[in-house]
Parts: sequence; C-alpha cells; structure tokens
Amino acid sequence: MVINNPGSIVERVKEDYQDEDYLFTIPGGSKLLEPWRKFKNKLAEEQGLKFGVSYTSYYQKASENNLGPEDDAASYDLDISGNWAFTQRGTGSEGLLGFSFFKRDSYGSKIPPQRLFSQVGSLYSSAAPYGENDFVLGELWIQKKFNNKWGFRVGKLFPITAYDFFPFKNFRTDFVDFHNITNAAIPLPGNGYGGFIQYRPMPRLMLRFGVHDANADVEKSGIDTWDGETFKIIEAHWDTGLAPRIPGRPPAGAIAVRLWQQDERDDAGIDDGWGISTTVNQKLGRYTPFVRLGYANVDTDINANAPTPAELVASTGIAIDGIFGQANDRIGIAYTWSDPADASLDHENMIDAYYRVQLTPTIEFGPTVEYILEPVRDPEEDSTFILGARARIAF
Repeated sequence: MVINNPGSIVERVKEDYQDEDYLFTIPGGSKLLEPWRKFKNKLAEEQGLKFGVSYTSYYQKASENNLGPEDDAASYDLDISGNWAFTQRGTGSEGLLGFSFFKRDSYGSKIPPQRLFSQVGSLYSSAAPYGENDFVLGELWIQKKFNNKWGFRVGKLFPITAYDFFPFKNFRTDFVDFHNITNAAIPLPGNGYGGFIQYRPMPRLMLRFGVHDANADVEKSGIDTWDGETFKIIEAHWDTGLAPRIPGRPPAGAIAVRLWQQDERDDAGIDDGWGISTTVNQKLGRYTPFVRLGYANVDTDINANAPTPAELVASTGIAIDGIFGQANDRIGIAYTWSDPADASLDHENMIDAYYRVQLTPTIEFGPTVEYILEPVRDPEEDSTFILGARARIAF
C-alpha cells in the first residue's frame, strides 16, 4: 500500500538509493563515496534505517520586472531526510518513523526565487519552495500499516507531499512553479502537526482522510500553537490498471478526486473555504500525460482574503522520459490557466517546462523555463519569461 507522493521523504530516499543511469563519472569520485554507500546499505539491511543528504541549488532570471528592482534570484536547499522501519519490516504491517531537516537560503541575490513572482506580477510563485529557512526540523512522524489495507500517519507532516497526488510533484527534480508543486486551488498547509488515515477497500481503490493545523509554520509549529483552526481533506484514488504496476511504487495511472475544507484563520485574516479537485495521469511507455482541475469555493470580493490564490485552475501537460536514451533524463511541460480568487484580477496563463539529466551517479542538472502570458498583477506587461538552472547533489 503506497502512502507517499513523489516528493515525500520515503519516495525521495528510495529513489536516491537506486542506481541511476548517468553520463560520466568524476575520476576517483565513486571510490571516495564507496565506504559511505556501504555504510548506508548496511544500516538499511540490518536496521531498516534509510537516509540521504542532498543539496539543490536553483537560479532564476526574469525578462521583465516592472513591479520591483530585482530581476534574478538564487537559493539553495540542504536536506537531510530518512525513515526507519522499526517494526515488522517487509510484512505489509510495518511501522515507520520518518524525519527530515532542512535549511534554505538565498545566495548571490537579494531575494530567493520564491519571491521573484512579486517583481514580475504573476499570480503565484514561480519557485514556491526555494525560500529562506533556518536549519529546522521539517518532519517527524510515525506511520503504521495493517496488512497493506489500513494505515495511518501522525506527527509533524508536510501535507503537500501527502495529498493531491501528482507524479512530478518534487521541486528538487521536476516542476518548480507553485501550482504544480502545491496546488493553486487547494490551501495545503505548510509543515505542521496533523495526521491521516488510509483505507484500501479493494486493490485498485485507495481512500484517505486527513486533518491538519491550518496555521502551520515549519519554524514555529508546535503543540502549543495548535488553536483548533484546521484544514481537512478526503481523497479517493483509483488505479487505472492500464499499465503494469511496480510493487511498492505508485500506480502507473490514476484518477484522483479530493474534497477539502479549511476553517477561517482569525489571526492571519484568511477567510474559510472549501473546494474540489481532480487529477488524471497515465504512463504510456516513455510518455506520461496528465490533466489537473480545481475549484475553490471562496469569497471572490475585491477585498476578500481567500485561502487560495485561484478560484478555478485547469492544467495539462506531459512528461517524457529517456529523451536522449538515458533512463533518468526527463523533459516536462505543463500549461496552466488560472482564474484568480481576487475578482479584480484577470485570468492568467502560464507554461512551465524543465529538463533534467543525471550527469554523474550523484549529480543531476537541468534548465527550467516559465512563460507567463499577461501577468495579472502587471497590466502593463504582455508577457514575461523566467529562465532557470537547477543542480542537485545527492549522496
């Protein structure tokens, strides 16, 4: 029973443990890292503890910046994540402890990529996760499965990686814009306290219900900050069964529907709301097309403080693997149409694309490009390009 989105701790660590197809090796690099690999593999085999360290660097440059003085931004993400199967490993009823620590900061620029959208007038961030955070505990949770049918997770979670399943929802390796990393029509909270239960009534159907702190802040959230204002979500996932499924991995094709509700956040001045969304994706050989639709029932008055930046969102795209014959290289492109929750703003159209390639066993690199047609907060500008470059080291 798979519980994790591609950007989750479990999936990231699992992928980093796999041997990747790569272009070349740095002389002496593999030999230098061999003791480290053996140490990690021994811990995984004997103790059920898997972990990884990664450093992702990201740079963006905007073609126009009419709303602010900055036209470029750079940031890094240092991540230490792992999971420990502390009981009943390999039985389908294992208990798992998940943890992550990270630090993010800008470098060589006055703002991080997370805030570059404020300079160009876009509806939402062009690189939502690449911000500024002190070294912090991102997640710490307990997960338990029961015969691969029932399961739960509780603790300090990152809801973005627990709900709204999307195969390319990993900002370190795939899309980077706000909608494709989170969801512009769902106010998924940040890292904070909460939990979910999951039930699989039949092999191809999964149901999940979760409750989380609506005011979660990764640097502040604690038991003493919980004030009863919650975000609630229920999801149903159907495995299409159109392509073989790899055991222990997400389905190759899925149809998902979700319904959410968020309480009014008094101190933050955010209205309440509810919404519904769906995602359809299907892997067909090297190609994975997808469609995502979302509706948020929120107050759209000009002076309203809606919980989501968009009332309606529709996006579609495709990811293609093995572009130049390498198993791990991928190109992804997505088109997103957004109807802002703020009634004073017009529709926005955006194209987000990326390419990634595994250069060495530990280094991945690739460019990104975002094209924003008529940024909604800059009526004087017809369009804006945001070019980017991303590099990741994982060991």
